[in-house]
Amino acid sequence: MTAAHVNVDIPALKRRHPLGPVVEAAGVELRGRGRVRQGLCPFHEETEGSFTVYADTQRWYCFGCGLSGDVLDFIQRTDGVDLPEAIRRLETSPERPVTTAVPARSSGIPEPAPLRDAALLTAAMRCYARQLQLCDPAQAYLASRGISAEAARRLGLGYSSGHGLHSWLTDAGLDGGRVLGSGLISEGRERFRGMIVVPDLVAGRVNWLAGRAIHPQARPRFQALPGAKPVLGLSRLPAAPPWIVVTEGLFDWLLLAGWSLPACAALGTQGMDRLASSLQDRPRVFLAFDSDDAGRAAASDLAGLLGTHRTRLVTLPRGVSDVGELGRDPHGRTVFLSLLNRAARAAR
Repeated sequence: MTAAHVNVDIPALKRRHPLGPVVEAAGVELRGRGRVRQGLCPFHEETEGSFTVYADTQRWYCFGCGLSGDVLDFIQRTDGVDLPEAIRRLETSPERPVTTAVPARSSGIPEPAPLRDAALLTAAMRCYARQLQLCDPAQAYLASRGISAEAARRLGLGYSSGHGLHSWLTDAGLDGGRVLGSGLISEGRERFRGMIVVPDLVAGRVNWLAGRAIHPQARPRFQALPGAKPVLGLSRLPAAPPWIVVTEGLFDWLLLAGWSLPACAALGTQGMDRLASSLQDRPRVFLAFDSDDAGRAAASDLAGLLGTHRTRLVTLPRGVSDVGELGRDPHGRTVFLSLLNRAARAAR
């Protein structure tokens, strides 16, 4: 940081310039006025609206490209400037009104993510599982992605019809304030409505939820509970598997787990250092990330962190952009196993 900015109170600067208004001033239209708002990501081409702004943490995350950060990270990326210049631009820009209530911060220490209510989330997944049993289109969508009914039950998948969750939870003895504080209902609507709901399980209890819309025209296409994302599937792995596969996306992991392969998901291309820490005790790791530039770069970074002696990069067939696409191939599991064998034999 240059001398001109040494004495800048960064936390105070961020409080004067909340993330949401800065993002909107950059031309990103955000839907909603609650704690979580979404729009089209300015950092990659998309039509799904995966770019998410969290008012409670003043952070942004894109479920499409995996980029994330705070208001200064946003300015650096959108304007192509370094941190000192981003600070200068934020200092000299007009303060903008907050369009949604943002909790006041008393210090520069980031507030921790709210504790997730495992008992409530587990009860919610029972509701979603029941709704999946009653929804033929949701079952058909899973089948079209190569996820069998048996795999859906084993992985604890569900579906949100958008109706009945609040009543289900209150009938189970959970009070309304606890339900509203869970993040499952946003702006009076169920967060995962119209989506396949995927749980992250820890000791048999639900720790986190994500969803993907079953209808192509639905927006947003992806949703997740606010707060830090897990390494999806890590807690389900056997105690000492001889090898594991790390994928990039939600349905990549679902497909491999449905095939009973030891796998977990990074859920994006950011946070490779955190992911590497979680995988330090794994002797052999196959990295099956997306075939685009971001996926290849993230896989290369993770391999460097883990050590090339125990990592192998899985190269997808030409024309296949991610592991999840193999679910549409009736021979997809055989194809993927052959890719693993090829990667295992490759000299590093």
